[in-house]
Amino acid sequence: MMLRDFELTRITPELLKIDQPVPWPIYDEFGKLLMAKGAILRSDRQKEILTRVGLFAREIKPDPKSLIPQPVRFRRKVNPFAEFDELCLKLEEVFKLIEKDEVPNPGVVKKRIFDIATHLQGLTEYDADALLGAVHLADQFPYTIHHPMQIAVLSELILERLKVDQEVRLSVLAAALTCNLAMNPYQQRLHQQKQPLNDQQRRVIEKHPEQSRRRLEEVGVDDALWLELVAQHHEKLDGTGYPQGLQDDQIRREARILALADVYTAMVTPRPYRNPIKHKDTLKDIFTQRGSKFDSKLTLVFLNELGLYPPGVYVKLNNGELAVVVGRTPDPKSPLVASVRKASGDLFLSPRRRNTASHNFSIRGACNVNERIRINPATLWGIDAIRVSNTPDLSGVSDLI
Repeated sequence: MMLRDFELTRITPELLKIDQPVPWPIYDEFGKLLMAKGAILRSDRQKEILTRVGLFAREIKPDPKSLIPQPVRFRRKVNPFAEFDELCLKLEEVFKLIEKDEVPNPGVVKKRIFDIATHLQGLTEYDADALLGAVHLADQFPYTIHHPMQIAVLSELILERLKVDQEVRLSVLAAALTCNLAMNPYQQRLHQQKQPLNDQQRRVIEKHPEQSRRRLEEVGVDDALWLELVAQHHEKLDGTGYPQGLQDDQIRREARILALADVYTAMVTPRPYRNPIKHKDTLKDIFTQRGSKFDSKLTLVFLNELGLYPPGVYVKLNNGELAVVVGRTPDPKSPLVASVRKASGDLFLSPRRRNTASHNFSIRGACNVNERIRINPATLWGIDAIRVSNTPDLSGVSDLI
């Protein structure tokens, strides 16, 4: 018999002592109170009766893991791009809350960030290719919002591949969403700046991991792993990172994951003073720094998850068509694409699915930013987001970089 978080349990003789207070209230089988907690047991007869008919309420302690927030499960078809935009708005609201002078109620920031994290996890499980598409295509939010969302999505892909426990994953994703918190007031100006950084700006950048950690503590975040990862996300294996110049095993594995996602998304994002670095060049740069600045094993996992042409990347096909990658396949050189422009320069009325394993539709190369056209990503993926039935085996992608 269950009463919320308590279970009524039969009393055994050794649980009751004559002339001693009973340690819990005692009920009959109908829930009627027979003896209040603390009442003194006076006789053997009383003990016999209570042993025969009495029940006590034993508190049921929940499994701690059952209290850990879990990835959201979508029971209906959703538009991952619209959901991604909604989460961006939620993150923007959290940042506004953190930036206020008054301290929010205890646990509020943690709860809201975990809510965004579990929704991102759910969307990644629902359609990882579409989420990668959002990472590369979404551009309606400022860098301070879009960049942490990019880091979180890429980190979740690695964490899922490595089968990391949910409790750790939440802390990593929370760190991804908040690691650049202290940079938010300066980020837009720095993002648009065409001149080299001055000494004062470099000091601001080098201090932001610790300042972000400190601000999170001020608004009530007490998750030790979350805070540690925020402080370490710019450290490099060779000691050239900041703020502490940590090396090798001094840097947590989870912080190394954040570093990979952070560097990749920063490089593929356009700046006023440069176009985004081509994805293949970015992947090649990260690959060549494995073992020195980045963890070798994690780098290979990261590259294999993205593939040679990640979803959301614009590519030119052999037949001259302009296409967008919409799905990974077991062959990293031949992803699934949707053509949006004909070789003649005219646009297709609706995107055309192309199998790039075919010579005519094989990928000639990634496109420059000025060749891209603005299109609703949901149109590229269609009503039912494309899925590959088997998990892609991209173990050979590093050999192609």
